[in-house]
Amino acid sequence: MSDDRKAWSWRQAFCRSDLPATTRLLLQTMSMFMNTMGESCYPSIEDLMKYSGLSKGAVLKHIEVARDAGWITISQHGFKGQRWKRREYVARWPERDLVAPSTSERLDKSAEFEEKAGAPDVPPPSKKVVHDVNEGGAPDEPKVVHDVYQDKNSPLNNPIPVQKRESACKSGNDKNDNTGKSAQKTWLRRLKKVHATWPTYADDSTEMVEKAWFALSEAERTEAQRLALAYVDHCRNELKRKAVCAFSTYLREKKWERLPATSAGGTTTQHAKPYGKLWGVERFVDLLKPHYGNFPKPSAFLDGLLKGKGPASERERRQRKAQYGWPRVNAMQHRAQTSSKGVTVPNELAPLADEFIQVEVGSNLWRAWQALHDERGWPWLGVDRDLPEWVYMPRLVGADMALTDDNKPEVLLGLVKRALENFEAVHGQTTNTTTATQEAAE
Repeated sequence: MSDDRKAWSWRQAFCRSDLPATTRLLLQTMSMFMNTMGESCYPSIEDLMKYSGLSKGAVLKHIEVARDAGWITISQHGFKGQRWKRREYVARWPERDLVAPSTSERLDKSAEFEEKAGAPDVPPPSKKVVHDVNEGGAPDEPKVVHDVYQDKNSPLNNPIPVQKRESACKSGNDKNDNTGKSAQKTWLRRLKKVHATWPTYADDSTEMVEKAWFALSEAERTEAQRLALAYVDHCRNELKRKAVCAFSTYLREKKWERLPATSAGGTTTQHAKPYGKLWGVERFVDLLKPHYGNFPKPSAFLDGLLKGKGPASERERRQRKAQYGWPRVNAMQHRAQTSSKGVTVPNELAPLADEFIQVEVGSNLWRAWQALHDERGWPWLGVDRDLPEWVYMPRLVGADMALTDDNKPEVLLGLVKRALENFEAVHGQTTNTTTATQEAAE
């Protein structure tokens, strides 16, 4: 099957899937921006709204639905602080390996093809089949004989029974065959994914890393990938090391096997990227605690203002609480803005990531979240120009998503308050705890 046909069978597949009709419409619209190879595309939210006829809220919602169902992956491209950043959408097929080749991959394949002096010769036909064709199309016209080659070994002419195909797949998966192109590509893709998270990624030798990777068994590779971040956290947080070994050394010496039981068990923490779902979970979980920071002694003038009444005194108290009340949140935000570094998050909070959705920085909904932070005396994320285009916030409740187009600040503030209450409730059910707000309500 050609690359074109393989890539574009994706469209037929999602049209026949059990996705909601609106999600399929959105994917159809997104495919308009892909080339004939079905490669990644960069349509803006406005373009998707224009060509699908959907509202902004519907577009954002069904992008999430398509991604959660495994039909697309999303990544952002651009530099921090730039307003021209675009989201990249890549076609995916749940439970199948559908990855349209990039331009560089196609060039590599072309070069490999030329080095081998073209494709191999067509195998000799096993038998000729004679077809009688009426010349001119009329039944009584003279007949012309066409010789058609038939290859009995072709799956088109001699299909393999389903049972044999399934057993062949199972037996093939049990082998540690690094020479198989499909298996090797899969393992290479996994290597690139885990290697990109390693601290020495920029300085590592790709050749040495791949050599060490493929010297391992499949089970060892799986464990090395699973425990990579746990090993880095162990080195930095428990051993207090500033430097971590090269990734090839980690693989070659099987350093994950030396992890303490608590770290190796995967029951401690995981890394959360700045402004992502888990990062947002950790931030809001901390904000829902009573303020715990150390407040410096104010000057005599400021002390009088803090003890006073009126809007100015109330505003000063909120600002002071935001500045000193939650030092971990302030540290998280500072690292994210200045060095694009994330945080480690307890694994027990991971399920709460599903309760977050992206909110566009600068939008009316974004301003509603900012107003809620100001109302509660919480530290805000910063000025818009220092933030990415999208930041994750607690998802809106049920039908509230349809009300996001309302421009009234009081309506949007009500939406985000209900979203926060819902997150508090889910957090309590997940961790079997109650927040300060819930305790006060009880």
